[in-house]
Amino acid sequence: MHTISYDAFEDWVRRQPPPVCERAFFNDADPDDEEQVRFHQGDLEIDTLMVAPVTVIDGNLTVRDIDYAYDTGLLVVSGNVICQHLGRMNIDVVVGGDLHVKTLCLNTLNDYCLFVGGDLHCDFLSEYGAYVNVRGKIVCPTVLSLMNEIVAHGGVQGRFIDARGGVPLGQVLIDAVLMPDGTLDEEKLQALVRGGASPFVS
Repeated sequence: MHTISYDAFEDWVRRQPPPVCERAFFNDADPDDEEQVRFHQGDLEIDTLMVAPVTVIDGNLTVRDIDYAYDTGLLVVSGNVICQHLGRMNIDVVVGGDLHVKTLCLNTLNDYCLFVGGDLHCDFLSEYGAYVNVRGKIVCPTVLSLMNEIVAHGGVQGRFIDARGGVPLGQVLIDAVLMPDGTLDEEKLQALVRGGASPFVS
């Protein structure tokens, strides 16, 4: 992986099809930033990918974990992504192709987004302050929207639970993932679903 300038990154983005050309922008870019843009040409298979602060994979990405070292960031993958887990993140993620991930427990404090140009396949998906936009379909047994919005232009193949309208979480989620005051305990939710258990009231 090598570095390129922000100008070179913007030139590359303009040559890409949607959603990359529409969504891959970084407002906090500093032309004098020594980090600039980390760029990988071709497919990449790696255990942990550190996003710092803008990382581009021009190809497919297979990764166990995605982490970040800055207060904000952007990950762009032009092809498909296979990942184990995605959770709280202070980065925008733009995937040009399909996203295959075991569990998605997204919370970006309503500041960041996940854009997928193809289909999203996962075993569990929840958003608690993240905007999710999928051009294809979402294939997931249960999709839970708690605060922001999940858009699937190709529809959702699975159960969609919209709990944004003041629905008490205790009617949807088990006590094991809730705080004493009835709000969501994100760490407990992530630990539960990553362990393969269901957080939903039966």
